[in-house]
Amino acid sequence: MGQQQSTLQKEGYTIEGETKNGVVATKDGDKFFIRTVEISTNEALIPEIESFKTSHPHVMSTKNSFIDEDQNTYYVVTEYSQGGTLAEKISEKSLLESEILSWIVEICMALRTIHEKGFLHKDLKPENIFFTEFGTLRLDGFQEIQGNKGNVNTEESGGINYLAPEVFTQATYDTKSDIWSVGCILYELCTQQLAFSAETTVNLLPKIISGPAPRLPDNYSSELHELLDDMLNKDPHSRPTAWEILGRPIALKSLFKKSKMAADHLQTQLEKLRSVADSLERVHQGTTIGSLTGGVIGAAGGITSIVGLILAPFTLGASLIVTGIGVGVGVAGGVTAGVSNITKMVNQSSDRKAVESIIKEFNEKTDAIALWLQEIGNSLQALYASHSGDIPNIEDSPLGQNNSARFGTVVGRGIGGISELTRLLRVVNIGEIAAQASRVVRVAEIAGGVLSTLFVAADIFFIAMDAREIHQIRQKQADGTPCSEIMKFVQSIRHAAKELQKVLDEFKTMIKDIPFLEDERELQWDAME
Repeated sequence: MGQQQSTLQKEGYTIEGETKNGVVATKDGDKFFIRTVEISTNEALIPEIESFKTSHPHVMSTKNSFIDEDQNTYYVVTEYSQGGTLAEKISEKSLLESEILSWIVEICMALRTIHEKGFLHKDLKPENIFFTEFGTLRLDGFQEIQGNKGNVNTEESGGINYLAPEVFTQATYDTKSDIWSVGCILYELCTQQLAFSAETTVNLLPKIISGPAPRLPDNYSSELHELLDDMLNKDPHSRPTAWEILGRPIALKSLFKKSKMAADHLQTQLEKLRSVADSLERVHQGTTIGSLTGGVIGAAGGITSIVGLILAPFTLGASLIVTGIGVGVGVAGGVTAGVSNITKMVNQSSDRKAVESIIKEFNEKTDAIALWLQEIGNSLQALYASHSGDIPNIEDSPLGQNNSARFGTVVGRGIGGISELTRLLRVVNIGEIAAQASRVVRVAEIAGGVLSTLFVAADIFFIAMDAREIHQIRQKQADGTPCSEIMKFVQSIRHAAKELQKVLDEFKTMIKDIPFLEDERELQWDAME
């Protein structure tokens, strides 16, 4: 541990704690999870880990990697998920079908990306599925992700309960084996029990290989029953792909509902940002040097008051505590205010973290919504092609002509599924929805740049909020722009809000054009709860 700590310290990381799979460390105020891979026994795996680095809302992102040749160790640095694991959520409480389906859809979206890159996960289990602080699912297990090599070491696998029959009977592993694992996870989410379990491996294998497939309780929908049956089909060729699962009406409805709810939530968060700008401007207009007790020295307390007042929308009253402290310091004046390090006080306050958190959440969920809506557009385009025999002339068409028929058959398996698909396709304007799907991805990319700029502006604002602001609060530069950091931040927020509103409007336009995916029965259930 000492040598590892020394290596990480050289890279700027401070270890905060250890887990079974790695260490939690901080760097520049951010928290990360760091795994180690022994080079001598995993040399061939390292290039695969490097090549798999990807940016996807439902795949754990790799932030850094480096090698310590003296220790024969390869370090992989990923984001730290503060929302815990799927295993923890399973153990906490019974879950709603809509929540379960939402997570299965996100897992399949991550798997689709992995499989399209030619990789297999090979160790899918609840302990390898994490959540961000905002509830976005992230598929992890990067050190286990391996290229399409067709086999897996069952003796070393920690998730043997989730392995498919062909792994044991044919010593093969492919994309459909990953789907089997997702089926096991689906069953466990619904029942809080393992799909296949036994006291010993000898007793477990026959259950997986030739035992009956587990059945869900009757309180779950027939569509979910059917999905589980298909995932746990003993014949891997009969299992659906991740993309075929995402094309089912039950998955499309889940994606639609998720998109609508997330867009509405982001609209609320955007209004909070706008209210901060309004509050800041009112403070700027009503504040002069003379109005702050204790003059410039005592002004440190006054600035603390300002910060507490303007950020009330984020902290739901907690800012009033900061306001009270600020007024107290200001009234005391003299030595107390003079020795106060206002920059440190503001930087460490919950208020600054709240502002940064909402920017981070907006960035995370904007990417996710864009991906969800694009998935809906791609699937509807493929369904249209499978039924009409003609693929629309739209760039990046998700299917080739030879695969379109299979897609429609698989996602519409069963009389009920075909009837539902027919209803969907009868009202869909495939050309418009596909075009909108392309637009939402582009506007989400624009939002990323806007949010990055706003984050920098927020950082500058909080650092600059010290006694110097009092002298600048009424001054302007030669070109008329304000010297005041308050008004600079106001302008940054309003510009960002204007651009982000365009992004949300684009999302809402597409959502408005596909209301036929709305499950009124499910929405009524949610309202009752």
